[in-house]
Amino acid sequence: MRCPRVHELALTVCLTAGLSARGQSTWRVDSAMATWPMQQAVQLDRARTAPGVIRAMDTRDLHTALERSAPGIPVFADSLVAYYVDLYGERKREQFKAMLGMAANYFPLITSELAQAGLPSELKYLPMALSGMNTLAGSAQGEAGLWMLTYPVSVRHGLTISADIDERSDPLLATLAAIAELERLNTRFTEPHLFLMAAACGPANVERALARCKGANDLGSLYRHVDPAQRDVLPLLMAFIHLATNAEKFGITPLPVVPFELADTVHTTFQIRPADLADRLDLSVARLVALNPTLCGRTWPAHVSLLLPQGCSERYMQSLTPEAPNVEKVEQQSDGSVGTERPKERTSIKYRVRPGDNLGTIAQRHGVTVSEIRSWNHLRNDRIDAGDQLVIHVRSPKDTSPGELPTPSSNTSSSYDQEGFVWYTVRKGDSLYAIAKRYPGVDANDLMRINGISDGIRPGQRIKIPKTK
Repeated sequence: MRCPRVHELALTVCLTAGLSARGQSTWRVDSAMATWPMQQAVQLDRARTAPGVIRAMDTRDLHTALERSAPGIPVFADSLVAYYVDLYGERKREQFKAMLGMAANYFPLITSELAQAGLPSELKYLPMALSGMNTLAGSAQGEAGLWMLTYPVSVRHGLTISADIDERSDPLLATLAAIAELERLNTRFTEPHLFLMAAACGPANVERALARCKGANDLGSLYRHVDPAQRDVLPLLMAFIHLATNAEKFGITPLPVVPFELADTVHTTFQIRPADLADRLDLSVARLVALNPTLCGRTWPAHVSLLLPQGCSERYMQSLTPEAPNVEKVEQQSDGSVGTERPKERTSIKYRVRPGDNLGTIAQRHGVTVSEIRSWNHLRNDRIDAGDQLVIHVRSPKDTSPGELPTPSSNTSSSYDQEGFVWYTVRKGDSLYAIAKRYPGVDANDLMRINGISDGIRPGQRIKIPKTK
């Protein structure tokens, strides 16, 4: 049974209501400039080059030029196509250079997949017209990603879309799904100009335009009857093909845009807001989002692999994770054991080995010996690998008689009681690791155990800190 038209492919750009006849509201294409990779590329280019003279666009005989530039697809050139050539070739040249630089990262994949599917290579420019090469693009109509795929089309081709994950923002997965759908449309619309229109504007728009056009069947006439939200896609495609294939002639040099940076992978065990994560790590939210495009929502889910800029994983483990750092409490059995005998007066934890760890540093960090760790975990030697889990029986802190505690820094908020503890009031930006460092002899794991903390701390919360000798 065929899906309703509303569920058909809509590789489209959603424009705001009240579009002008000239289609000047191109915010969906322009939204790419808000992404972190493009911002970085533009800033770097501005710092190293001085503004030059921009050569005026020659849009005379544009139709002939397009036929030379795109021999594999039907073309047309009206006043709107010429307008976009002028707009992105002159006033928004910087943006087009960035878009072209971003596209260079994906063109090899797209071109290869198009060739395997037997589709025109000129379709590689379609994501530029749909999203401005923005993998994070989205619309009020529900399209998303580089190819602006709808939910039904995405599910049809195996993409995962949920409240937490949207694989349409993965350029590889989205490209595979989009080209699979293009193959389906190519079978449905055998005339090249109708197929091109369906690919850019959706099949429902093709049928609607054919009904409205009253006999006219050429591409230039049909697209004028497309719904306003999709009407600019084809003219943008024509303009971008013309500018891209004649870039050298027009003095347009693509900016080197790097969509992905070197990153560390951390595995989360709790939900986290990207804004909070960015604040704690002193990063921009845009940078974090660019590294994790498939994660969506105001809160990122637990138990996912999170990418952070290279060198940030240590800070993340130290300042953010409730395990502080990288520690999980072990559910003890009724006899108090966790697979091996637990020494008296000790609490059992699980420690996940991090890059650079060795048994000596782990033992020192938890106040135990190497031989104890080997015995508890039945290790034949000292070899451990990042990601391994170790059972460690840490000593429980003993209350001491009231006395002087090492004085914390002057900017802490704490008070003493008569039970052998210091009370500390958590401030914004605090972490268990950072608090523990202010009190020699105190470990973040102790603070978690004493205060029953399992899901982080919040400003205003009062926690007990054991006095040490």
